Amino acid sequence: MQFAVNVPTSAGDSVHSQLAFCDGISWDAQVEFAVTMEGLGFDGVAVPDHVMTGTGPTTECFVTLAAIARETEDVYLYPKTVNNHFRNPALLAKQAATLDAVSDGRLKLGMGAGWKESEARAYGYDWPDAPTRLRMLEESIRMLKRLWTEETVSFDGDYYTLDEAMCQPHPVQDPHPTIMVGGGGESFTLRITAQYADSWNFWGPPEVMQHKLDVLERHCEGYGRPFEEIERSWFARCLIREDEAELDALLDEHFPRFKPENVAEGEYPLVGTPEQVRERLATFVEMGFDEVVVEFVDFPEATSAELFAGRVAPAFR
Repeated sequence: MQFAVNVPTSAGDSVHSQLAFCDGISWDAQVEFAVTMEGLGFDGVAVPDHVMTGTGPTTECFVTLAAIARETEDVYLYPKTVNNHFRNPALLAKQAATLDAVSDGRLKLGMGAGWKESEARAYGYDWPDAPTRLRMLEESIRMLKRLWTEETVSFDGDYYTLDEAMCQPHPVQDPHPTIMVGGGGESFTLRITAQYADSWNFWGPPEVMQHKLDVLERHCEGYGRPFEEIERSWFARCLIREDEAELDALLDEHFPRFKPENVAEGEYPLVGTPEQVRERLATFVEMGFDEVVVEFVDFPEATSAELFAGRVAPAFR
């Protein structure tokens, strides 16, 4: 089992921010947190791909990861999850290959079709419907693999074209960095995963994740691909304290949405003592998950991360 940690790129006034101890993001806090996570023994650091998620600063994904690459040595660097609609796939291939090179082969690329329409429109992007964005994502992944492994590439797709394009130097990893597809759409996303992805990531309670795995397995059977080839990855927000009274006080004052009676349908946060979090995680291990990506909601504090690294992760190594 591998464990990666989200390094937030935004905080403050946003319906998507759960970081009660962080009013605004800063590079100092990001790099200190990433270096601390590596020191605690986490396998990877993940950085979301957004340009505007609230009223405060938001740092760009690839620049943030390149800077973290310079300050770390071993953790894999995980854009999670790239909004395919923000970048021409040929430029994305170049950015990703460069990041893999400067980090000596530590890139793991998460790919998705994007979901935050208001952010895209604020930056002047058009916003096709979801099936169109997913078909564009599929073409992008096909282009990435070719640009990373061929000398020159010509491509005439429904959405993108290339004319003898080169992406040199190629990534350090052979044949290319791991490509993760994120999302749970059963008709498009899981089909794309079955055809092209090395890894799949989604979030939700065990019954949801098992259903998605069953659908993914059926898509793999349809394409004649071994289901076991695809890494299974799960995402969860996390808050851990040793003392249950302290945890209850934090939930009451700062994180009411993570109290059991308030948790939204479809969410499954890792909230509890180390023993309780271990018990929740064990279910996903039994389901065959290979990676867990956690967002510690007490960022920039490291209390939850330290307890996870010391008291939770060792049970699954």
